[in-house]
Amino acid sequence: MNYILHGTDTSRIEQRMEAIKRKHDIQQALDFDCQQTEQAMILHEMDSLSIFDEKKMIVLHHCTFLAMKDTTKYDIEAFIKRTDASDQLIMVFCADCEKLYERRKIVKKLASLSTVYACMPLDDQSRRSFVVEKAKAKGMQLDRQTLDWICSRIGYDSLHIESEIEKLSIYSKKPTVADCQQLITPEPTDNIFKMVDALFSRNALLLLSYYRNFRQQNMEPVAIVALLAGQIRFLFQVHVYLESGKSQAEIAKILHAHPYRVKINAQRAQNFTSQELMDQLVLLATFDQEMKRGQVDKDDGFEQFVLKMLEA
Repeated sequence: MNYILHGTDTSRIEQRMEAIKRKHDIQQALDFDCQQTEQAMILHEMDSLSIFDEKKMIVLHHCTFLAMKDTTKYDIEAFIKRTDASDQLIMVFCADCEKLYERRKIVKKLASLSTVYACMPLDDQSRRSFVVEKAKAKGMQLDRQTLDWICSRIGYDSLHIESEIEKLSIYSKKPTVADCQQLITPEPTDNIFKMVDALFSRNALLLLSYYRNFRQQNMEPVAIVALLAGQIRFLFQVHVYLESGKSQAEIAKILHAHPYRVKINAQRAQNFTSQELMDQLVLLATFDQEMKRGQVDKDDGFEQFVLKMLEA
C-alpha cells in the first residue's frame, strides 16, 4: 500500500504520518532520506519480507523524484513494480513540493497507485475547515460564535490547533466561548502582526489596544516587546532577502521558518523600507534595556514608548 504526502507544512505531514501509523497499527517505521540513501538499500528493505513478518512501514523523505526538480535520480518504476507485492508493506513517499510533477507519466502512474495527501500551510479558510474537522473527530459540536472565537485566536500551526482542540474536548463536547477563554492558549502571532501594522500605520490607539489585550492575558511587557521586536526583526530579514533576489521558499529554508509565515511577511515587507524597520528595532532595543534596568514603569513606559515610536 502506497501513500504520497506532499506539501510545505511539516507539521501537517507529521500529523498525517501519525494517522497512517495508527490506521495500520504501526509502532515503528523505517525512515530513509532519499538525498542521502542509495535506492538499492531501500529496495532491499522492500524485498526483505516473509510471510511470517509483521507489517512494515517504510517512510521516504525528500522524494524529489516526485517534484519538478529531481535531485535523487531514483527509478520510480522499481517502486511501482513492488506495489501491492505484499499486504504487509506500507510505503510512504514524502515530497517537499506544493504539487506533484505529474507531467512525467511515471510520477502520475505512481500517484494513481497511491493515496495522495496535500499537506499545505493553513490559511484563514482552510484553518476553519481544519478546526471543524478536528472537533468532529473528537465528537465535539461548535456553534458559530465559539468557532469564530477559536479561529481568531488559535493561530495557523496545525499541531498547536490539534493539541488545543484535544484539550478542549476533554473538558466539554459542546464548549462555549467562556470555556475556550479558560482553556485555549491564544497564539500571539496574529495580534503581533496587527500590532506591527498598527505601528507602521501610526495608529497609537489600536497599538495600545493590542498591548492591553496581551496584558489581560497576563503577558509581561518585556515579553510583549520581545514578540514585537522578533516580528519586526523577522520582517526586516525577509525584506533584505527579497531585495537580494531570494524566493519565498529559499527564505523559509534560510530562516528555518514556516512557509506561510514567510508568505505573509513577504506581503507586508512591500509596505516598508529596510531603514524604517531598523529604526523601530533600535527604539525597541533601547526601551527593552530601560525596562530591565527599572528606569521606566513598564505599563506607563510602554504608552510613552509608543508615542515616541510614532513621532520617530
